[in-house]
Amino acid sequence: MLEEKIKETKEIIEAIRRNYKKPIIYSGMGKDSLCLVHLCNRDMKLNWPIMFHRDPYFPIKYRFANKVIEEWNLVCWDYPASRTSVFYLHDTFEVCRHYQALAGEMALVALLYRPESFVEGEYLCALKDIYEQPLGVRAYPWDVGIQAHKKTECKPHSGGKPNKLLWVAKHFIGGADWMQPLREWTEEDVYQYHIENNIPINTDVYEIKEDKLVPKDDPTYNPDRRPACFDCMLPGKEPAVFCHKMGCLTNRLWDQLVKIAMPSDFPDYHLGGEENG
Repeated sequence: MLEEKIKETKEIIEAIRRNYKKPIIYSGMGKDSLCLVHLCNRDMKLNWPIMFHRDPYFPIKYRFANKVIEEWNLVCWDYPASRTSVFYLHDTFEVCRHYQALAGEMALVALLYRPESFVEGEYLCALKDIYEQPLGVRAYPWDVGIQAHKKTECKPHSGGKPNKLLWVAKHFIGGADWMQPLREWTEEDVYQYHIENNIPINTDVYEIKEDKLVPKDDPTYNPDRRPACFDCMLPGKEPAVFCHKMGCLTNRLWDQLVKIAMPSDFPDYHLGGEENG
């Protein structure tokens, strides 16, 4: 089964090569997107650039990624979001960072979590450090973004439901197109591809369970997860909440925040999620 999926995936990648002038691979250096990067740049020798969005916080989270980038000699780009927004869905609060892609954009979810204790220097203020992060607009030279999302993925903001991912190619008038060559892959496929091709595994983030690479419960080294306090950003009746950074009461800000407009087909709509695998 995997051999056939690899063949089909390579056919999609070859179609991208034929039909686009400037592809770029989106990768968070997680298990899924490493398969995609390996297929494109190590196997098919396409040497496409990588879009690797990273935070300036907690550099220890990127030690595995830095090692892979060096060993595979990857060209990695990053640029600031053009705007931010929030949503509260299925008891999950999230900050979205919207990245310009020609006339379109892509939203990446911050994947926040509350730390067990609020120790200075070990958590972020979701308001100041993420929602109000420096923003910018730039010329986007790439005409297609290639991601490693799978139709079987589940995100917290989808209520535990698979995102379904109804398409492999998604076109935007005036914006960059998006391709999902690994749409049909399973978690077992990803693990098998790692083993057969000697792809490094981030053992700080993943453990092997039933022939799958499963994220560990401890998110300390997971670059997709961000420890943060976001109490003042949550909806609620009480006008004041305790601010852990300042050590005092502060006002609730939910009504002042920009909310993302969820499309009608959510959770089929894919918000991205920095992991990209």
